[in-house]
Amino acid sequence: MIAGYESLLGGGALVGHASYVLLIVSMLMTRMFWLRVMAICSGLLAAAYSMIWVYDPVSAFWELMFVLTNVGQLALQAYRNRGTSFTAEERAFHEVALPDLEPAQVRRLLKFGRWVDAEAGTVFTRQGDLAFELVFIVSGSAVVEGDGQTVGTCGETDFVGEISVSTGMPATATVTAETSVRYLAFERSLLRKLLDRSDDIGQAVEQAFRHGIREKLIRTNMAVASSTRSTPP
Repeated sequence: MIAGYESLLGGGALVGHASYVLLIVSMLMTRMFWLRVMAICSGLLAAAYSMIWVYDPVSAFWELMFVLTNVGQLALQAYRNRGTSFTAEERAFHEVALPDLEPAQVRRLLKFGRWVDAEAGTVFTRQGDLAFELVFIVSGSAVVEGDGQTVGTCGETDFVGEISVSTGMPATATVTAETSVRYLAFERSLLRKLLDRSDDIGQAVEQAFRHGIREKLIRTNMAVASSTRSTPP
């Protein structure tokens, strides 16, 4: 029994365990860069364990191939990102809405968008209608109305129309520009095709939608609670 524990927890075994722990950690990373870094570290430890402690050249060889593959992917990713530049507005979209995406992936997404300046009174979505565009507000504010009553506001860094893009369902509220608004617009059907083709971009955008919807619900609940408290009995 003692010998079994020693073989399980000895110095060499701990190196083997560490390689698997790092591999599991890599699967938890939300950014591809860190996923590959953790995978490389895991592969190096596994190769060392195979060669030094158990002397298994075949396993060591394939672990090194695994490491080289991830190193090559990191180099390719760095090459693609090196040639990517953003304007101030595009950088804000990247850093606020999609921080987990690599710059090259954000640039690919931005090719489907267009920048628009809207005047006060512009209607972005109508309750019960399918939103034609996904809107990301960079500046300005908009009023959110449900069943003819104001239920909240949208402003800088908020998405509008994400429910129609994510689920294909009609908008649950009418959103109208309260001031002049500068926004990034994506045509819904074209964006949906891109999200379906690219798992990384799709997952990042859906995560941004979930975060945005949660923030809107919090603001709406606070507005309703405040209105209830201010209404005389």
